[in-house]
Amino acid sequence: MTNLTLDDIKMRIESAVYVMKLLPPVKVQGYHSTMPDIIYTPQEIAFMDRKPIKIRPTTEQITQMDEVLEWLEVLEPWERKLVWKRGARIPWKVLSYEFGLHRSNLSRHYEKALVKIFIDNLSK
Repeated sequence: MTNLTLDDIKMRIESAVYVMKLLPPVKVQGYHSTMPDIIYTPQEIAFMDRKPIKIRPTTEQITQMDEVLEWLEVLEPWERKLVWKRGARIPWKVLSYEFGLHRSNLSRHYEKALVKIFIDNLSK
């Protein structure tokens, strides 16, 4: 594994959060509609609204996301939550209400959590 800096770790966590948002939702398997398909005329098709293109993550992005999730196992549960929410770019003010700590204390805990990840990566 290449040596990562703290900024690289932050970027990888942010990209993992983004990839997690791109993954399809979990649905119950085995249920489907028994209604027959509707056959549209070419005129009806021309006047239909276009469906938005669904962007899906690549296998490489999913692999990197899995690697980041393995990094988070080193942290305490509340530190994981802090690091993940910071990766989602949730403002410090919102996090300070949620965790009951001042912004500067949260920032310090966040940096310590990143250092834990960094040290764990150095030992591998």
